[in-house]
Amino acid sequence: MRSYSSMVITVVLALLWGSGCNGNNRAMQARLIKMARNPVVEAEYRIAPPDQLSIEIKGYPEYSRQVMVRPDGKITVTSVGDIYVTGMTTLEAAEAIRTALLAELSQPSVTVALLAANSKAIYLFGEIRRPGLQTYHGDMTLLDALAAAGGLTFNADAAKLSVTRISLDKPEVLKINLRKLVYKGAAEQNVALKEGDIVYVAPTGFAKVGYAMNQLLFPFKAGLGALSTYGNAENALDDD
Repeated sequence: MRSYSSMVITVVLALLWGSGCNGNNRAMQARLIKMARNPVVEAEYRIAPPDQLSIEIKGYPEYSRQVMVRPDGKITVTSVGDIYVTGMTTLEAAEAIRTALLAELSQPSVTVALLAANSKAIYLFGEIRRPGLQTYHGDMTLLDALAAAGGLTFNADAAKLSVTRISLDKPEVLKINLRKLVYKGAAEQNVALKEGDIVYVAPTGFAKVGYAMNQLLFPFKAGLGALSTYGNAENALDDD
């Protein structure tokens, strides 16, 4: 009986503490979003396979199209043929296409837009609102990536983040305390990310207890759900 009471007290304290943490995380969320920059800097992005581009030639809709950069680094432009665009910005690619089109058109106005940056990515896991693969842009920082993913969940431990940098030569695991960055201005915590980095945000200790309790109670939840369904069916039969 005593162990059962202890468990109940622990759960109640976890819920009460968690509600306080939720308030702290809301404040953290607001500061995090405010401090981050817009991570999508298309003017600085370097094109690579298999990025998807939109090509617009003003006044010539028959030349406009959407293309994917092939493994050889080239795209195909109507009436011109193949143009190598890997390593270029969208502005540089537009100029390369414009120059090639001068043989066909008089002073063409070319716009190239990045539709999908498929060539570079980082990976976000753990207590993040929108975890998973995220497009990487040249000067992206940790704050940029977290803000673009919607920030942290209310179960996140903002003092326990890690950035894993996979390498055959020298793999690294960087330990990050986001609270020091947001509340104390510790700029070294806002690391510059590299393509392929893995960002992980750990849950709080109480969140871990909650997850464990949820797993422990899952079989009972399933049983109660089945009993509830059975009871509703019985009631429906009685009504008939």
